Amino acid sequence: MTKRYEFFLKGRPYSAKPHHLKGVGLPNVYLLNGFKIEVDPHYGRLVTIEKLPSLHKAIGLRLVLKKGPLTGDELRFLRKQMKWTQVELGASLGVTHQTVANYEKGKTGKGETGAGAADIAVRFLYLSHIAPDKEKAALCKYLAHRALAPGEEQPAAKLTARTHEKISGNWSEAELVAV
Repeated sequence: MTKRYEFFLKGRPYSAKPHHLKGVGLPNVYLLNGFKIEVDPHYGRLVTIEKLPSLHKAIGLRLVLKKGPLTGDELRFLRKQMKWTQVELGASLGVTHQTVANYEKGKTGKGETGAGAADIAVRFLYLSHIAPDKEKAALCKYLAHRALAPGEEQPAAKLTARTHEKISGNWSEAELVAV
């Protein structure tokens, strides 16, 4: 069972039908509003998404803060958001680009990266890439606590909501839905 991630722009009504966002390389991202669909007689169906860079940051933050290991698709999404090649990410992790490719293909685990320490490192790298300087320390503390004590209650739950808004603008996440 995979988790369905739903995002919406605050203060807007939901659309009658959620939009399955396929263009980001993740199979489970849906928009509840913040998009417009038009049909052009020459080009067909056109989808316009508001504040796309902020949406990408909201998705990335959701992936970084999720419980459990990243999937290969999720790791690829984070790498691409940082505008890094597999070679660059591999150099940062101390592995070859082929190892990064294997993480992204899910060849090292059961559909997950199987990366262990690399999984945590990618999360930290992404946070350092997108978070405002004032938020980096608190986010890293939160993530470190989760990595070191994964079963414990998270004292920084309110931090993530505040930080989420600073990073992703008006894009917010609906409750996780299992599909």
